[in-house]
Amino acid sequence: MLEQLGLSDEEQTAYLALLDHARPATAADLTPAGSAEAVEKLLDALERRGLADRLPGEPPAYRLVDPALAFAETLAARERDLKRSRVLVDELAVRHRRRHDAVEPGDLVEIVTGSEATARRLVDVYSSARTQVRAMERPPYGVVNSEPNPIEVELLKAGVRHRVLYEQSAVDLPGRLSDLIGGIAAGEEARVTPTLPARMLLIDDRYAMVPATAGALITDQLLVVRPGGLLDVLAEVFEETWLRAMPLRLHPGDHDAQADDDRVILNLLAAGLTEQSIARHVGASQRTVQRRIKEISGRLGARTRFQAGLQAARNGVL
Repeated sequence: MLEQLGLSDEEQTAYLALLDHARPATAADLTPAGSAEAVEKLLDALERRGLADRLPGEPPAYRLVDPALAFAETLAARERDLKRSRVLVDELAVRHRRRHDAVEPGDLVEIVTGSEATARRLVDVYSSARTQVRAMERPPYGVVNSEPNPIEVELLKAGVRHRVLYEQSAVDLPGRLSDLIGGIAAGEEARVTPTLPARMLLIDDRYAMVPATAGALITDQLLVVRPGGLLDVLAEVFEETWLRAMPLRLHPGDHDAQADDDRVILNLLAAGLTEQSIARHVGASQRTVQRRIKEISGRLGARTRFQAGLQAARNGVL
């Protein structure tokens, strides 16, 4: 457990034994059933490394130094090493791109086949995001997520921007609402549009990943597009679609909302969901949802669903 902090197995054992001891301890305190000589050598080693203090007296007693202080320099050194490694990787990536500037156009698209290989490639490329992720989400899915993607959540925590376009049919999937709410709560920017041309994942300005066959699962066969004209076109398709799409604003409490939550109903209505789908998502009958939409429209002075959406946006409801 502590080997990443530079402790051997034996040193870890002595360190944790001292950690669990309520008061300063001698070697004999930590080895009541055996010889304390070997343990005292380990405690001396911990003391030399600044991880423990040796107290005056005989036999000597030891107490741990606050780990936050004791390991501060170790952690700082590891962070410096990691920073240098990142710089090195960036330099290697620049050299790699320069070497591939003159490659044949066919080499700019990698075809990955097999479910295990495609899943591994998706995770590797996705996890490498540094600044932004842009995604287009549409069926089919092998499994409908009911929780946010953990890679997305970790990247959002690290400051990697996520913009996700959802086709209406993706929002409409049963059980999808919790995934949407969780992702938006974590910092995802979500928008909805009636249709999307394909499922797609854009990683920074370095990669695009799309299914090799239209309408197929992205894990069946994957195209990985590298920097070039095709990647530029795919990025432009995303940006143009993003400008026309409707923002989807859901909040952590919305998965518990009932049909009298105007904002939830209006958001799902603006996303293009039918009354039947909205009723399923908010846990109410279709008739109740119809009544609530009528009441909301009346309060907003709207005669149609479209007008209700516009008025809601103007009034800050959406």
